[in-house]
Amino acid sequence: MSKPSLNPPAPRTITWVPKFELSIHAAVAQTPEDRALVDLLEAEWREKLSRGVLPEKLVHDPLQINADKEVEDGRHRLLAALRIDEIKTLPCEIVESHDPEALVCEKLLQRRHYSKSARAYALRHMAAKAAKEGRESRASMGGFAKHKSALPIESAKQGTLESLAAKSGLSRDILEQAVKLETSYMVKADKLIADWLSLNPEDAEAWQTFQDTHPTIEMPWSAFRAQALAAAGLPNDAASIHTIPKHWREIEEDKIFNGITDPDGEEDDRRSYSLGSALKAMGSYFATAGEKRNDLNPENPALYLTLKAKVGSFSSTMWKQWSNIDPAGRMEVIKEISAKVVEWPEDVRRAMSVALMKSNIAGKEAAASAS
Repeated sequence: MSKPSLNPPAPRTITWVPKFELSIHAAVAQTPEDRALVDLLEAEWREKLSRGVLPEKLVHDPLQINADKEVEDGRHRLLAALRIDEIKTLPCEIVESHDPEALVCEKLLQRRHYSKSARAYALRHMAAKAAKEGRESRASMGGFAKHKSALPIESAKQGTLESLAAKSGLSRDILEQAVKLETSYMVKADKLIADWLSLNPEDAEAWQTFQDTHPTIEMPWSAFRAQALAAAGLPNDAASIHTIPKHWREIEEDKIFNGITDPDGEEDDRRSYSLGSALKAMGSYFATAGEKRNDLNPENPALYLTLKAKVGSFSSTMWKQWSNIDPAGRMEVIKEISAKVVEWPEDVRRAMSVALMKSNIAGKEAAASAS
């Protein structure tokens, strides 16, 4: 009786690829970077280079890439290599493309310190897409979708929320919480910062410079904000949000992925932070509920609705009739506005100043082009 042959595994084919030709797979990019690991790799490799180790001897484990040179495994090695000029190429192994959902779920499971909330939140974009596809699928089935028996057996196929829940080992409910947190609140947090920067062009330029100077800093907006307040001689207190807003996405995402300090533990003792807690916190940041006629309650954030309506009403009535007012009457109105505008909140006056400056520049440019 012949012995079964033991075939050795086929040798891995390693290809050296210029680092700037590589990109990170879109699915992998949805998971948070481990900046501490990138910093550690960079420091280790720089220390070895200082001892004379050749650049091509620094990366021992090949990166796994697909045919499009997208990194599926080895993102942090690529990010560290991009910081070091001496490293020109990286060892890579070309592998067959994976199912994006399975690939992301596998990477998240490797983050053993991640809570279920952190894993679900990292999958929020994929979950939102799956939920949308599921709704469209049910809509296309019409009335039949009302009866569970009418759903096809393959209803848990790739692309549905059920499929993503099964692959990730998470419940559908927690994935839906992650989607709600992103779509209902995080986009508002992003818009708040974008709107503030558009009204403060000098600060927007300073913010861009800060990002270019500190590309790897943790919680960059919080660091920039603290620096800007200190430079202006202002305290970083509760009232400072009216001078420079906080970035609630950045703050809540740090809690979700890194936990919060345990008040009963050591300084670096962290405990997990649930999506339910994040939803509650973001709901308080962007609250609109309150007492009856809450838009008239100065203690309620919805007061802005009344102020916004008054501004719109004033603009649509007063200025349309401006040409009908005689010069003397106009002057009386102008004097009154000029006296009152200096009493307006500082952030409002600053925004108006920027808007007027932009309008003047645009007017001069239009006049110059016309001539």
